[in-house]
Amino acid sequence: MTERPSIPTKLKRRILVEAGHRCAIPTCRHPTTDIAHLKPWSEVKEHKYENMIALCPNCHRRADRGEIDRKSLRIYKRILQRLTDRYEKFELNVLDELRLEKPVVFPSTLLLLIKNLLDDDLVEVTKSELAWVSGSLGRSYISLTEKGQKFIDEWIKANQELTY
Repeated sequence: MTERPSIPTKLKRRILVEAGHRCAIPTCRHPTTDIAHLKPWSEVKEHKYENMIALCPNCHRRADRGEIDRKSLRIYKRILQRLTDRYEKFELNVLDELRLEKPVVFPSTLLLLIKNLLDDDLVEVTKSELAWVSGSLGRSYISLTEKGQKFIDEWIKANQELTY
């Protein structure tokens, strides 16, 4: 029988930071955490970020007993990844407005506020007006890309699958 290797420090830190050093289950949020596998270690025999989540010891035991199903754990993980890994609250609010198909107009000088969304090709500048407009240097019109729409669909799906 091979011995189970320790979780690498960098991986453990990333998982804990993702969950704010608390249990990833939003209704629990207990500050003492274990690192759990979404698919059991016995099946995967590896430590990968995508398959790991921070849980308190109680929720970890409940998941191992099947009281918290694996699909729910994947939903919690997906929500954490979407909301904590890359995007600020402001950027998520912009995506939410675009989801509602409302036009989002930015002063061109403030596009830096959505740099991550632009860099990740979730949104694009569809039109820019560089002339002096209403006291600002110009404005840019933002729209969702196909990738951005997929991101929002997955985000909404994860939230709709929750039962709390």
